[in-house]
Amino acid sequence: MERLVVFALLTLLHQGGAANVKNLLETVHDHETVVGQNEVTGGQCAVCCPTQPAPSCPAMDQLLLYLSTQDSLQGQLDQLRNRTDSINGQLQQLTQQELAEFQAEIDLKATVEALQATVSSQDSIIQQQAAALQQLQGTLQQIETTNLQQASTIQQQASSLQQVEATLQQLETTNLQQASNLQQQDSTIQQQAAAIQQQASSLQQVEATLQQQTATLQQCATDLQQLQDKVTGPRSCQEILQSGHDTSGVYLIYPAGVISPIHVYCDMDTDGGGWTVFQRRQDGSVDFYLDWQAYKAGFGDLRGEFWLGNENLYHLAAQGGYELRVDLEDFEGNSAYAKYDNFRVEDEGHKYRLTLGAYSGTAGDGMTGASSMFFSTKDRDNDINDTGHCSQAFKGGWWYYYCHMANLNGLYHAGAHQSEGDGVNWAHWKGNYYSLKHTEMKMRPL
Repeated sequence: MERLVVFALLTLLHQGGAANVKNLLETVHDHETVVGQNEVTGGQCAVCCPTQPAPSCPAMDQLLLYLSTQDSLQGQLDQLRNRTDSINGQLQQLTQQELAEFQAEIDLKATVEALQATVSSQDSIIQQQAAALQQLQGTLQQIETTNLQQASTIQQQASSLQQVEATLQQLETTNLQQASNLQQQDSTIQQQAAAIQQQASSLQQVEATLQQQTATLQQCATDLQQLQDKVTGPRSCQEILQSGHDTSGVYLIYPAGVISPIHVYCDMDTDGGGWTVFQRRQDGSVDFYLDWQAYKAGFGDLRGEFWLGNENLYHLAAQGGYELRVDLEDFEGNSAYAKYDNFRVEDEGHKYRLTLGAYSGTAGDGMTGASSMFFSTKDRDNDINDTGHCSQAFKGGWWYYYCHMANLNGLYHAGAHQSEGDGVNWAHWKGNYYSLKHTEMKMRPL
């Protein structure tokens, strides 16, 4: 019986049920009084101790002792397990920490290798920089040497500058003195300038007076020369010819009674020369159909076509006896002339009346009828024709009577023309329907 109980307990213990065993024992112990001495019947066996009380049961005591020991061992085992779990946790933590430290060491090695590479690179750079630094140090030493030289030079220049400043101060003092002197001189100069201006003003007044006096003297000299020329100068082209001038051209003569000398054209070639030309027609370039005032003063060009002027004719003829010559030329190359041994023109008060002497020549007497006639122009009708105005009818200025046998101041028709007597006509040579090519009227002292 005891063997069965032990076997059952061992079986339960083997299954890890120490607690169950203990509970079972307690249950068995509680039911000891109930079971008593009951017997096993009906093929059932009862596990129990003898019903009769006994002081102790050795197997049970050993079992309880074993169970107690098992229980203590189980507690120790649980403690060991807990400690093992704790140690395992600590080992896992330590393992993880070692892994982390190992990884950190690997990372540190990589970092160190990188740093070593960087340091190597930096060493190369540092070596290059060291070489550059050495060069810079050499350059700096050269610069320092140069700076020392420059400093020495600057000191010398500073010394020279001090000397210059001292010299400038002396010069400034001298300049101040000179400025003072200049101010005094300027004041003196201004005073002198004022005096000079006054003198200049006085000189200008004197100069103006001198200029006036000079002009007056020049005018007096001119007047004196004119008076001298009037006294001794030539009065006609003949006197000019007699003085040795035998070339035809423009000259200055001093007729008696004329305030100013006049320019005339002298013909030194025709019929012995000495002729004063007072009329010329040659190309029709000048209009001769003009008024009284124009014929009085004269017009045209002495080297071309012109009329010398009735007032000049009067003064020239008034000097003494003159003769008149008229030279004519046609467009066929033929020429003729007429001469009158007396020629005189009176003053304006007598309407420049014409006086002629005896005729001679080859052109025929075309002007004797005009002798004793007054001069007429388109605005002054002084002819003796009671039925018309000869100047207006025949387009010229002339000594018209009933009207004319010569009209040398008429229109320049240049040869034959249809109108009667209004051209440059000389009736006794070419008639009143032929206008001559060239005419000259000239006078010379007898």
